[in-house]
Amino acid sequence: MKKLFLSIACTLLLHLGLQAQETPHKYSSFPFNTQSLKEIGCSAEQIKKIAEIRKTVMDERKKVNDDAAMTDRDKKLEQRKLIDKSKLQMMEVLTDEQKQKVEEFNKKAKEEKSSC
Repeated sequence: MKKLFLSIACTLLLHLGLQAQETPHKYSSFPFNTQSLKEIGCSAEQIKKIAEIRKTVMDERKKVNDDAAMTDRDKKLEQRKLIDKSKLQMMEVLTDEQKQKVEEFNKKAKEEKSSC
């Protein structure tokens, strides 16, 4: 009986593990990672500029997170401002055609999120 239970449990875990690997990560907005930037036709220079913006915002977010004088609510608000600011900066690096692709991606992601 123990062997039967163990085999069923192993089979179930294996199936769930394989299923999780097959499910691609769904973003709620354009991720601005290297792969996604290449997919919308960004040049190496654009990717480099966006990577610099992302690094700067990550450093600023870490400083906010480490600030013991701020409340958790204030930290979240400040981090949200930093994220919004960085998205605007990254969009400025893109061409009009690339911006349109990002907006289409975001619109599709929003529709998928609302249909769930």
